Amino acid sequence: MKNKITVTTCLTLLSVLFFSLNCFGAVICLDPGHGGPGTTGCGALYPPYMEKALNLDVAGRVKAELEAAGHTVYMTRTSDVSMSLEERAIYAKSVNADVLISIHFNSSGPHDKHGTEVWTSAFGTWYSTGLALGRSIISQFEALGFESKGVKTKLGSKGDYYGLIRNGVALGIPSVIVEQCFIDNPGDRAILDGRGTAALAHADAAGIISFFQSDAGKAITAGSVTPTTIPVPAAAEENKASEQDAAAVLSGNAPAGAPERDVPAQPAPQVSKTKYGFPVDANGNVTYTDTAGGQEVFTAGEWTKLLANWSYTEDPEYYLRTISAKDLRTILEK
Repeated sequence: MKNKITVTTCLTLLSVLFFSLNCFGAVICLDPGHGGPGTTGCGALYPPYMEKALNLDVAGRVKAELEAAGHTVYMTRTSDVSMSLEERAIYAKSVNADVLISIHFNSSGPHDKHGTEVWTSAFGTWYSTGLALGRSIISQFEALGFESKGVKTKLGSKGDYYGLIRNGVALGIPSVIVEQCFIDNPGDRAILDGRGTAALAHADAAGIISFFQSDAGKAITAGSVTPTTIPVPAAAEENKASEQDAAAVLSGNAPAGAPERDVPAQPAPQVSKTKYGFPVDANGNVTYTDTAGGQEVFTAGEWTKLLANWSYTEDPEYYLRTISAKDLRTILEK
């Protein structure tokens, strides 16, 4: 009997481990939107609710649920600090996130809008991935009583309108913005007041977990989703230009007509090194080599700009060195 129990227990543990390894294991970066001192970066404000605080509250709860389900989860901010949209995407890239999910709450001037909506990229596999993830999340919010406003896209002069999505996609990360509900709408507010942020966070987590159990989610963790050629529809010339610009960002090339970057063709001999050993020549140009062997030469000004992207950390170059040379060049050429 003792041996039988031991064998059975071992088989059970192995099956649980096998299930976990095959169904979970995504790296997810949660972005609590907004943040910063006072009301400057608070987002939607409808007392007693302040969006930046709600976003952080919900994101922390989602993180706990996702980790309990076997995922690895990072948050762009864990306190009331200000971060640029570019910094948030760069952080997601630095932790090798499979997806970047930005958590927000909505409001409107006339207080007549309501429901849950998700924004994603308008292009190729970025769209199809965001669509599947967004639908999975929204379905959970519908179960709470919120109306679905759908998964949406929006274009601007630089491609995708929303900076977080545009920066995330430029770095190769499927990115979505989840607008939980309208905190100024009586109907949405009644659900929020009655159920609390724990219920909304559970809806987010359940939707994300369900997505990563689907074929679309498994393709993300398996690394089989790659950028697709961005289609140019027979639409307005402005939209064509926007999509061409976005395609250039994804390919790592500057848009047609963009000024050439200021990088010397023949770097001067090395005279020093950066903190983590990247050679610096007499003119201050830094030769950066990533872990895969990719290499780029950055001028002193470009290197300073790259370090500034991680200025909110105590050691900017530590995080910078986790990014590929090509991605660093892409960041500068946006």
